[in-house]
Amino acid sequence: MHDTNATRHQDGLRIIAAGAVVVLHYSDYFRDVPVGRFLVAHTWHFNLFVDLFFVVSGFVIARQYFGRVNDTASIGRFLWRRLARIYPLHLATLAFYVALAGALHFGAARTDNPARYPLSDLPAQFLLLHAFIGERLTFNFPSWSLSAEMFCYLLFPLVALIAQRRKEAVIALVVVTALANSLWATAAGTTPWADWINQGGAFRALPAFNLGVACYLFRDRIAHWPAIPGALAASLAAFIALGSMLPAMTALVAIYAIAVLAVQADCAGRETLLSRLRFDRWSPLTYSCYMLHIPVATLVITFGSRLLSLSAHERLILAPAAIVVLAFASVVSLRTFETPLRRYLTEAYDRRAIRPGASPAISRQEGT
Repeated sequence: MHDTNATRHQDGLRIIAAGAVVVLHYSDYFRDVPVGRFLVAHTWHFNLFVDLFFVVSGFVIARQYFGRVNDTASIGRFLWRRLARIYPLHLATLAFYVALAGALHFGAARTDNPARYPLSDLPAQFLLLHAFIGERLTFNFPSWSLSAEMFCYLLFPLVALIAQRRKEAVIALVVVTALANSLWATAAGTTPWADWINQGGAFRALPAFNLGVACYLFRDRIAHWPAIPGALAASLAAFIALGSMLPAMTALVAIYAIAVLAVQADCAGRETLLSRLRFDRWSPLTYSCYMLHIPVATLVITFGSRLLSLSAHERLILAPAAIVVLAFASVVSLRTFETPLRRYLTEAYDRRAIRPGASPAISRQEGT
């Protein structure tokens, strides 16, 4: 059996997905010029790369913790480790926008979108409930997916318990949660559940996360599926180029299929174009890039264009500048803020709740 601990393809997809989300959101800052309008029209489907995150997260969490969340102590440690990973940067970016809201209130700054900073949304943001009851696109709005992830983490011990008794039940969970979402969307007259964000985004994440768990549990079988050379790279390229032509739910199924193809390549230990390009070397920056790209856009594109009094076309020069700043900020955040704080919080919890010695080193996968 090949080494299924290697997740090069899934890691590579994560950083590609983060880059796609950046392109999607940055395009909106330039919708006043033709290139911006073109990108907005042809990259809406990039929002579904968030669902790829959910699938990969389910696989990685199952690989790290399946069979290790069997009692109150182990579940507490698991949840704390996940909070230690996602919450500090969420809180830091939220604090940035709260400070900006204060500056707006006192007239030290101005905005064309004051509805983005409602104080009423802060409790949900602080408690990571904004994928249930949050207001749409407020503060550092991509963080809705953290709320959805946390919901999946809370349910994971139950999913693991069910899977330990019968693995096939996890496949049923994928189907049942997807069907329940579809029935609710139809009965309530909502948008397709692939578009749910602050109202229902947590439930959008469940089928994808459970699919990732199922892929881990059946990794031996998946590794022996017939392989189609070039299928992963071709399907990813086709989705990026043509996915905007698909209905939302069809595009979501395509994202699930791409994620499963990546799992298959990893479990079989195969080399593909994606692994040879070594996108996975940048995967540790995925979370930093995802969480920081909107604050960077606020500073570089919004404030920069006002400070320099740039026209709509002249603002385009700020797009590559924002990407360079984002890359630098992501590296700095990971090395000097996220990793040290995560280690401190994890070790403090272990010393107090588990044993007096230092905790085991945090693995690369646990750092995702």
